[in-house]
Amino acid sequence: MPAAVESSHPAAIEEAEQRQQPEETSHKTPAITDAIEQVNRIIEELKHSLDEMEEVLETLELAERQKIDDEREIQSLQRALRQLHRPREHDQRH
Repeated sequence: MPAAVESSHPAAIEEAEQRQQPEETSHKTPAITDAIEQVNRIIEELKHSLDEMEEVLETLELAERQKIDDEREIQSLQRALRQLHRPREHDQRH
């Protein structure tokens, strides 16, 4: 804006500044909006990842419990086998 207009018309200056501000904010708003949307997408992806990790954790915990139960059953079967073999070993010695 020419210097002559600035000094002689303060209202014109104010009006010109107001016209420039919406343009500036309109340029900034899409970038901010895009950034907000991007952050929201990342948050949703992280939530989804967390849900998947919780499912994996549940599966691992189930597998661990099953392994422990299987080991106990194997030990029980081994004890039963030892008891079945003892009488035969005892009978064979006599």
